[in-house]
Amino acid sequence: MKLSENKLSERDQIYISTVYHTISDLERIGDYSKNIMEYAEKMASLDMRFSAVAIEETMKLEGLIDQLYDKIELAYSETNEAALEEAYDIEEQIDILTDEMAENHVKRLNEGECKLDVGSEFLSMTSDSERVADHLINMGKVIRLYS
Repeated sequence: MKLSENKLSERDQIYISTVYHTISDLERIGDYSKNIMEYAEKMASLDMRFSAVAIEETMKLEGLIDQLYDKIELAYSETNEAALEEAYDIEEQIDILTDEMAENHVKRLNEGECKLDVGSEFLSMTSDSERVADHLINMGKVIRLYS
């Protein structure tokens, strides 16, 4: 913030603003990650487990978020527009997968394959994971402001 008090070029002002927003997105990602860890700790303390199908879906989601992170890191560090476009595609896959995960969860609940208490943690985890993806995309979008 002290830097912005000085006479800076418009480009530098934009860059500082984008860094500030990026830090905010990183903080939110940390908050969601902490939430996810707390869900896991709660489940472990109560000896609760996801179904095998839910674990498989969760692993797929984790893989997509890892891919998204890699693309955003490349886009941000190298102002790489192609990597950002690939990141948008991955983020769309995450949106689709989290919607499918919620639908599949309801089906498992109705079929008695899953318990309600575990299900609330599962839905919270998928929602928070999707929000992590949104904040990663926000971080990537800033390259368009200063490129």
